[in-house]
Amino acid sequence: MKSRTAVSAALAVVALSTAGCDSDIVHDPAAYESYEIVSAGTMLYEWGDESDPGWIKVLIEESNLGSKGAEIAEIYFPPGYQGEPHPHELEIIYVLEGELDHIVNGESHILTPGMIGVVRARDRVVHRTHSAEGVRTLIVWPLGNEVAGFSGSGMRETDLRK
Repeated sequence: MKSRTAVSAALAVVALSTAGCDSDIVHDPAAYESYEIVSAGTMLYEWGDESDPGWIKVLIEESNLGSKGAEIAEIYFPPGYQGEPHPHELEIIYVLEGELDHIVNGESHILTPGMIGVVRARDRVVHRTHSAEGVRTLIVWPLGNEVAGFSGSGMRETDLRK
């Protein structure tokens, strides 16, 4: 029951976060011919210790959406993870498992399963694991433009479409 509730909440996050965000999306009729109706993800990016790596599993992006627009990823932050300050145009983070220290503009917020954190333009965010077992999250970037930056970033890359 707990996982069904988490999935329902995650789907609600996706629906709400992408509503009204289509002003920058290219509406190309050909895109509707090339999207993937079902996908297990497109790419896996890993960093850190290979025995318990952090990872980003890209679920939705331009290559399987068929056009530019929202991007969605599942991210696992391993125990002891401490990120660097960074910006996003718009990021919505939903905690699935564990506890995440969501530090926005220097202010710490502990997110537990079922909680949402938001990062807007001009914010600087740091993600830090706040639980011994690591943290699993669902991330929505309603405006897109995030996934392309992962390639060539030094993370180990695996194409999941093969």
